[in-house]
Amino acid sequence: MQVYEKRPWIAASASYDSQAQSLIDLIPRVWSQIQALAPKRPSRLSIVGIGASHAAAAAPAYRLRADGIDASRFLASELPAGTATGDGLTILVSQSGRSAEVVDLAKRVGGGAGLALTNYYPSPLTEVCGAELNLGNLSDSSVSFVSFTGTILALALLADYWAGRDQLAHWQSLVSRTAEAVLAADQDLDGVAARLVACPTVDFVSPASALSIAEEAALMFREGPRLMATGMETRQYLHGPMDAAKTAGHVVFGGAREAVLIDQLKEQTEALVYVTGQGAGAVKVPTWLTLDLPVSVDDGIGFSLAGSMVAQRLTLHASRHRSIDINEAVFVRLDTKTDRVGMPA
Repeated sequence: MQVYEKRPWIAASASYDSQAQSLIDLIPRVWSQIQALAPKRPSRLSIVGIGASHAAAAAPAYRLRADGIDASRFLASELPAGTATGDGLTILVSQSGRSAEVVDLAKRVGGGAGLALTNYYPSPLTEVCGAELNLGNLSDSSVSFVSFTGTILALALLADYWAGRDQLAHWQSLVSRTAEAVLAADQDLDGVAARLVACPTVDFVSPASALSIAEEAALMFREGPRLMATGMETRQYLHGPMDAAKTAGHVVFGGAREAVLIDQLKEQTEALVYVTGQGAGAVKVPTWLTLDLPVSVDDGIGFSLAGSMVAQRLTLHASRHRSIDINEAVFVRLDTKTDRVGMPA
């Protein structure tokens, strides 16, 4: 029986510093894999993952639906035992390739219907699935900076392939421009992080087309600086959750609707950060920081990539301000990974 050992992690700061170039190099590599695989455009698509892999699928699933594909996103753990994901194609996402729930589901789906999307090869997931897209065995940290953004990009490229779009230069330019913009704003982001860590909790909000940002930002703030944090879609946030605004920090990503949200939140709190982009609305109230990114808010996947790189930088700064080593695990995970097919690690 093949045993797949856990890969060594690198420091989160090193993962972030190498991320832009890694993503630029990844784009033609994954595009070539897609062309060689030549997957048939599905009428129905299920994208399955857990943790950061599930968050990464949010914005691409939205884009795929806009392209006319019946795309759904699932947590592997929410599909009952003995069931698969129905007709059509299933993309099984696990950055490590070792997520126990995803590997188990892959066995139930069957190799012919499952496409694995991983960073590390080989892995239990790729052993089970009949086809695979691989990010390139990119060195990454325990908080999965480059694996997360790389997964978004791989799914974006798959959507492009099925829609007949060739946007390699667009994605590479977007990554480069975003990295430069985040670096230019680094001192401001550091200052914001110092204020956020003084809040008992942080709310991250983004629109449905870029929901990957909010979900992953909340996960990173829990794993990194170990702060209570929640990620939520804008319209859902308006329907009740925003009422606890007085006690939280608020980092809102988006455009015109999110600008209105910031203006409303100002009635209860000063702890406001607005991250927006091209073609967006302007807030009418003071914020701790308003950051304009060089990407259209209407480009949900592109904005997710850019916004996630901002959230990653906030995570690094917040961890330092709390004197927490982001690279040190809090718990020994007992049942989240598997090192072989059919048997937990």
